[in-house]
Formats: sequence, C-alpha cells, structure tokens
Amino acid sequence: MVRSTNTLPTKTIKKPQATSFSQRKQPIVKLICWLIAILLGAVQAWANRFTVFSEDSISYIDVADAYLRGDWQAAINGNWSPLYSWILGLFFFIFKPSSYWEFPTVKLANFLIYLFSLACFEFLLSTVISGYKAKSLSKSSQETFLIPEWVWLIWGYTLFIWSSLRWIGVECDTPDMFTAGVVYLAAAIVLRIHTKSSSWRNFVILGVVLGIGYLSKSVMFPLAFVFLTIALFSVGKMRQAIPKTLVALLIFALITTPFISAISLQKGRLTIGEAGKLSYAWYISPKAKDHYWRGDPPNSGIPKNPPRKIFNNPSVYEFDNHLNVTYPIWYDPSYWNDGLQPKFDILKQIKVVFSNLKHYYNLFLAVLVFGYLILACIGGSISRSRKDLVANWRLFTPAIAGLMIYMVVTDLPHLKPLDTRYLAPFIVLLFTATLSSIHLPNSQEVKRLLIGMTLGIFIVFGGKFSNQLLEDFNHVLHQPQHIYWEIAEGLKDLGIQPGDKVAHLGYKKYYWARLAKVEIVAEIPKAEYFWQQDEATRDRIFQALQKTGAKAVILKKGTKPPNSESVTNWQELKKTQTFAYLLPNQ
Repeated sequence: MVRSTNTLPTKTIKKPQATSFSQRKQPIVKLICWLIAILLGAVQAWANRFTVFSEDSISYIDVADAYLRGDWQAAINGNWSPLYSWILGLFFFIFKPSSYWEFPTVKLANFLIYLFSLACFEFLLSTVISGYKAKSLSKSSQETFLIPEWVWLIWGYTLFIWSSLRWIGVECDTPDMFTAGVVYLAAAIVLRIHTKSSSWRNFVILGVVLGIGYLSKSVMFPLAFVFLTIALFSVGKMRQAIPKTLVALLIFALITTPFISAISLQKGRLTIGEAGKLSYAWYISPKAKDHYWRGDPPNSGIPKNPPRKIFNNPSVYEFDNHLNVTYPIWYDPSYWNDGLQPKFDILKQIKVVFSNLKHYYNLFLAVLVFGYLILACIGGSISRSRKDLVANWRLFTPAIAGLMIYMVVTDLPHLKPLDTRYLAPFIVLLFTATLSSIHLPNSQEVKRLLIGMTLGIFIVFGGKFSNQLLEDFNHVLHQPQHIYWEIAEGLKDLGIQPGDKVAHLGYKKYYWARLAKVEIVAEIPKAEYFWQQDEATRDRIFQALQKTGAKAVILKKGTKPPNSESVTNWQELKKTQTFAYLLPNQ
C-alpha cells in the first residue's frame, strides 16, 4: 500500500510544462487570434466593397432577385446552388440597397459568412485539441511532450486565416466560404461522435449540416455520404450506429429532396446539379465553348438551346431567354449547354490527374510532407507516427475525398486564380489531421524548436500576406472608384433605363449591367475583330443588333475605339474608359 501511495503523484501530474501556460494564457491567445482574423476579414471586405469577384457572382445575385420577386421559373437553376442566393436575398430584403450600395451589401453578407466559417473552424480546432490531449495523456509517459494549446491556436488560426483570406477571400462572391464552414462543422461533429458522444442529437445535427452543405454547393452531396460513413464507423457498436446514421440520412434527404426534385423536373432527368458535369465537359473531355456552344467540336453532343449566331464575321451572338436577368448566357450555363455530352478520354484523364497532382504538390503537399517528416523524425519513431496518421482517418478521409473529386473532374492549373477556393477546406483538414498525429520527446531542445517553428510560421505567412494586407489598407484609407456604378450612371444619362436591353462588345467585365438593371441580350466576343471591319460591315452588325431589341452597344472597359471619323458616335461613360454607341430606334 505504501508503494502504491508513493507512485500516485507521478501518475496524476502529467505534463505540467504543457498545460500550465495553456491554462493561464490560452484564452488570451485565442482572443488575439480571433481579433486578428476578424480585423483582417473586415479590412478585406471593405477594401473590395466595390469589386466583383467573377461573372459567377452576378448570376448568384440575379438568382437572389428571382427568389425575392417569386419568379420560380428563373430562380430554379441547375448550375448555381441556391443557399448563397438565399443569403444574399435576405440581405437585400433587409437593407434594400440602392445600386451604389448593392455590391457593398454583398460584401457585408460575405463577411458574416466568413465569421460563420471562423466559428465552425473554432469548433473543429477545439475538438481536435481536446482529442489530441486525451489521446496523448492516455498512452504517453513523462518522456513525451504534449504540444501546448497556445501552439495549436497559433498554428490553427494561421492556417485558417491563410486559407480563408488568400485561398478563398471575403471578396469572393460565391458560396465557397460557407461550404468551407460546413466542411469544418461536419468534420468536428463526426470527431465528437467518436470521442465524446454518439447521441441521437449529434446525428440529427450532422444530417442538418450535410443537407445545408448540399444547398450551398452540389459537391457536398457525394461528400455527405463520406461523412455519414465515417459517423457510422465511429460509434463502436453497429446496432446503435445503423439506426442513428439512417436518421441522419433521412434528415439529409428531407432537406435536399425539394431542390433536387425542382431541378430534375426542370431538366427532365434526375440530377443533383449540372456544375460538375459541365466542368468535366469543359476541362476534361474534348473542350466545348462554355459560353457559345453550338455543337462544336464534333461529337460533343447536340445542343438543345444554342445561342443564336446573328453575324458570322466577326461572330455575333444573341441569347435573350426572357427571364429578366443581367447576362442570360451565364445565368444558367446548364440551359445553354443542354445536350453537351462529356467524352471520357483515358489519356486526357491521366494527363489531367497528373497535372493536378503536380499542382497540389506545388500548392501545399511539399510543405506538408516536409514539415511532417521533420517533426516525425524529431519524435524518434516513424512507425508510431504512421499509426497515429492512420488513427486520424476520420479527418483524412473527407479531406482526400474532396481533393480527389476536384482532381478528377477539373483541370485545376488552368483555372487560376480561382482554383484554391475549391480546395481550401480540404487542405485545412489534411494539415489538421497530419499535425495532430505528431508526438514529440520531452526535452528543452524540442520546446525551443517548437517555439522557433511557431514564430517562423507566423513570420513567413505574415510576410507573404503583408503585400495584400497593405494593399487592402490602402483601399480602406483612400476612397476607391466605384467604376461599375459610374458606368451605370453614365448609361442613365444617355437615356438607358432599367429593364432596357443592350449589347456588349468585348467579352467579360459586364458588372455595370447589374447596377444599371439592364439586360445584355447580344454580344460580340472579339472586339478587335469588330474594329478590323470596314464601316459598311459594322453598320450591318449594328442593324443585326438592333433587331435583338438592344438600345445600345457597350464597349468593354479599358478598350478604346479607334480614333477615326467613323466612330465619333461612341460616347465615353463618365471617364470610365467604357464607351457606348446608341443604336437607332426601330
């Protein structure tokens, strides 16, 4: 009995060096991390308040309008998932912004979505930390160093801030930030099912989260089954796990079925969304034109709703679909590309997969593997590290599944700089799973090394982020030009009213049309070909455009018409480097 009493203190006092600092300073470190994350997100949102991320953004905003006015024919969209548009619609309903404040209102919604993602990541990080501590304390000895919580917080929030503000961005007017939050939340729930509670409530919440995740982005539909499978094998007893998982699946189905039914009825076939199919057709199978597909290349399918080609040289397209939207050809690409058939090409598929693997290596794998090997070698036991990696399969599985989906269906290197927004949450899960498998020896050298690595990570990532941060602060301090609003006001001065139809000369950068509330019904993609034509040919093009109902032709921002007598009717819109040509009344 005496010997037992003497050994008791050494068993109850485990790792005082790892817990004392965390217990006293952890709330302060967490508060500082939160304040930095919130400040940087707010600065980025405000600095980009007058910008638009991509043409996808205008489509999401138009879908939000369609829901607000109850136009279900326009609102049900096979390409864009509905949740982000619902969020934007709610903000428009509450604030009723003028055209000047419409894009800033979108950025406000983005910022609050960013805060949601931050809260979801905090939930995941706290779950990972508690699981790491419990696992380490249960099977380690005085020779093993428990990584302090303040280190986890700095590593974790550095990773979150980098992935959220550099790889996604608050200025990104798409659902990717919300989807990232859902991925973090779902991962945390399955971890808690395994380590803390496999209660019915956690399975119910998981079903809700996965259902909402699908409504944010269709890629979450297959990933939902990955998370449900992980939850199934995380309970321990199948007799308890199966009914709970079925309940989660039922709730997921109840949330997703209405929208799946709506888009399936619209397309006349069962579909969970057309975005993945189109991505594969555009980037993997023989490439078809994503905006003006009319059956080329051969054997790519028979177009059911092709845009109308109203002039051959240069090519001029008309695409009014009578839905009262800004840019019909990109409002629902699945409509204009209906009939496009992806062709599986094994050689092209292998080439794309290897290209994406190289892209992954350059983006994050090199850093991850190098850092892991250093820490694993310091730990002194590669075999134990491998076992701990396998033990973290609940995080590795959804991370690898998400990365593999995009690796197979999308040619990522050709999508820069947009590609990282798809990958960000899965990279975060991969880093989290890898780092939480590390165990280090208990020595002063390891402690100093860990502090040095933490400071190094903070300095390196902070340095890489500083240029963007300084640029954002500069935009905050100096009033940026609201170029698209000024173009819209210039159109109003010329007599172009909301609801009017216009044509566009030069592809992309048509965001002014959303603020002017006009509809682009025709387009000349190649402005340089247009200016190469003689005056008589240009007049015939104007006559063709006039028949579409367009009242003016707008020349893309930054492209001046040639300085000649034949183009004197082009008028610059409020010194914006955007020009308009008023078409004669029919």
